[in-house]
Amino acid sequence: MAVSSVSSSSSSSIYGSRSSNIISGLASGLDTESMIEGMVSGIKSKIDTQKQNQQILLWQQEAYRSISDQLVQISSKYTSYTSSTNLMSSTFFQPSIITSLGKNASMISASGSTNSDIQISKVTQLAKTETVSFSGLNGVSNTTTISGDPSKAVDLKGTADVSNLAGQQMSFKYGNESFTITFDSNKEYEDLDDVVDEINKQLGNASVTLSDGSSIKMDTKVKAQVVEAMGADGKPTGEKTIAFTFKEGAKESNTLEVLSYSSRSVLDALNFNAGDTLTGSGVMASHSTIKPEDLKTEKDVKDILAGASMNVTYNGTTATIKMPEKGTDEYNEIFVNSTDKKDAAQKMQDYLQTQFDQAFGHNRIKVSGVQSDGSFVPSFELVSGSDSDTLSINSGTLNVIGKGGIFGIDRGASNRVNTGKTLGDLYGTVKELQADGTSITKIDGKYFEPVGTDENGNATYALEINGVRIGDKYTADTTLETIINDINSNEKAGVKVSYSTTSNQFVFTSKHGGEGGRIEIGHDLENGTAGTNLAASLFGSVVYDSNGDISQVRGNAVSTQKGFSVIQGQDAEMEAYINGVKTTLTSGTNTFNIDGFTVTANGTFEADNEGERVTFDKKVDADKIVDAVKSFVEDYNKVLAEINEQYSTQPDHKKEYKPLTDDQKADMTEKQIEEYEAKAKEGLLFGDSDLGGLSNGLRFVFSNLDMDAIGISVSTSYSDKGKITLDETKLRSALASDPNAVAEAFTAPLEQKQVTNADGTTSWVDDTSSGGAMSRLKVQLDKYAATTGSTKGILIEKAGSQYSPMALLDNTLQDKIDSYDDVIDSLTEKLNDKIDYYTSKFSKLEVLIAQMNSQSSYLASMGGSSY
Repeated sequence: MAVSSVSSSSSSSIYGSRSSNIISGLASGLDTESMIEGMVSGIKSKIDTQKQNQQILLWQQEAYRSISDQLVQISSKYTSYTSSTNLMSSTFFQPSIITSLGKNASMISASGSTNSDIQISKVTQLAKTETVSFSGLNGVSNTTTISGDPSKAVDLKGTADVSNLAGQQMSFKYGNESFTITFDSNKEYEDLDDVVDEINKQLGNASVTLSDGSSIKMDTKVKAQVVEAMGADGKPTGEKTIAFTFKEGAKESNTLEVLSYSSRSVLDALNFNAGDTLTGSGVMASHSTIKPEDLKTEKDVKDILAGASMNVTYNGTTATIKMPEKGTDEYNEIFVNSTDKKDAAQKMQDYLQTQFDQAFGHNRIKVSGVQSDGSFVPSFELVSGSDSDTLSINSGTLNVIGKGGIFGIDRGASNRVNTGKTLGDLYGTVKELQADGTSITKIDGKYFEPVGTDENGNATYALEINGVRIGDKYTADTTLETIINDINSNEKAGVKVSYSTTSNQFVFTSKHGGEGGRIEIGHDLENGTAGTNLAASLFGSVVYDSNGDISQVRGNAVSTQKGFSVIQGQDAEMEAYINGVKTTLTSGTNTFNIDGFTVTANGTFEADNEGERVTFDKKVDADKIVDAVKSFVEDYNKVLAEINEQYSTQPDHKKEYKPLTDDQKADMTEKQIEEYEAKAKEGLLFGDSDLGGLSNGLRFVFSNLDMDAIGISVSTSYSDKGKITLDETKLRSALASDPNAVAEAFTAPLEQKQVTNADGTTSWVDDTSSGGAMSRLKVQLDKYAATTGSTKGILIEKAGSQYSPMALLDNTLQDKIDSYDDVIDSLTEKLNDKIDYYTSKFSKLEVLIAQMNSQSSYLASMGGSSY
């Protein structure tokens, strides 16, 4: 017998996952694995048999489900009231193509179906939705010019300060999670208060995910503040630094660390180092005091502007206006060859004018900027004279465009309202010192009176429309877009608002049509709440009189239309004759529902006589019905063919095809396995009584029902085994001549019949030999594939279905499949015990033989060569 090698750990080994540490036959030369495998082959054969029997049940379950799934789909598609192809509903076959007739037919359109005779004699007026349009925002003037800040007039031949913070980042690690804050590039940072305000704001925008999966905003954990530096004597020096602290102090279990990929300019300006760490109740402060000049760096203007750009939109057309690159002729002409700063300013003005002309056309936008002292403040003026012209500076190179940029033009600057801006950007802010020494940040202007203060020292404002409080936590940092979204998403307020950049109008429209609409904006808040209504502050007040009509807007009578326009809500009015009875109808929209018939007024008219009334021609949608019936025939024939094939296909009598064992599969290719299993699945449901009953039930639906007149007949070919055929021409003809007869053939309900019970009593039951095709079919579908109710369909109870979650886990075949698992688990445990038993015995044998071999070798060595 050959000496075996170290046994492998392959899946085919009887040792399974234990084989990696088992050495067999090293001393004895015995192939112990093969011997043990032979000893347990009987148990292994029993396991294979159980698995094969279980696999047959799984295949049967799969076959049943394939059929039942199709039956469920047919039921859902053609007999459900939620389906658009419900052939069981008489409504599906009713006329749905409506044509208006008469002299005024263009004024009326209609859809739907009704049994009533409807004639429209008059439309007195169309509906109007209550609408108020405000010209711009209160206190924000409309302009034709976008100009830089005069206080930032720049010497093109000199130097300028640029921010070390704007657009730059500071990164941290909180616990194990990293986050980054970015300093707004459209802000100026003049002192540490500006810096700290921005840090705290951006902490509110930053979030991290905790180990439990929850997410937190970092401003709930950390805050920054300005603190006075302390001298060697322990007294304040009057100089300032920035300090970070945890809001929960010693309770905080995580640390906050400054990361190395923070912007270098930020770390240098604020005097922090990568690796600085905040813990518990401690403080993480700047390493030295910070002066206002630390927040900026002086650079040559020519270097700042070289290659810089700004993104400009004029009347919907966007272009990039680019400054000359360093070393180009244009650059040299402006910055090198110019005689003085005024000459440079004039050449920059001429250069920009050329760029704007090339981008948007001549005489559209006038560029100016040369100041009397020779400095440069860019200005862009619309010159066409049209009130609808729009111009905006959307973005631009850092340190050029933005509040801190040397041109002094805000990002998003426009001659229209930029809804993406904050209220503070639009109106400005003021800090108001309180009695306790603290200060709050308020929106600048007499229009704004706050209702309170938030934890960050920002004044808060409340907004109400139609007496509904939409929000009361708005601050100077709230964008106008946020307010618009809040108004539109509030269902109780019943108002929607949009902004038209072309007309510079905020258009408020009631969500309720006609006279039921209302857009009431009071100057004061409801219930005597202190503060002004932010909606009135921003847009204007809207006051109603005792008749429910708008009387004043922005303090002016409606008739003045001064800075606003109003459309009073109005109901549509229609006069109709319904089954000969004259009726006056009103609606908040131009659409009326008349006995299930939807009529829409497209204009006003009045019929002078009965002959001029609008009437309606109705016909069925033949294409829709034919397509649905055609699809049904295909689906029905498909499932019937599968049922008949499973029922009539016999298993191969010449050779038994049992499911393959794992060992058998190991020696075959995937294609061989696929071909074998296809053969093994044949005849699994041969002669099944449930499938036989289902097949007969389905054939009965049409075989005892004469539908030949509408184009549906049962095939007479034996090989088709009850399939139905559709003659589209006949069906279309029947729909044109007698659509009610077609509907009746499909949808007629089952009649009732009286039967005598076993105990002699009588009861009424459905007569399944009556009714239309779909009513009959529904009986079979429910009998075999019902997925709801205490008793499911026969096939669902037997094999389960994806459409019935409970039955998917609890069905007859699944119970049997699960019982095989128990047997297989028991046999597998027995197999493992036997393997362990024999392995132990052979291992002891190996030890004994190894000892004998060792003794033999020793004796041989003692005897020397004479041994």
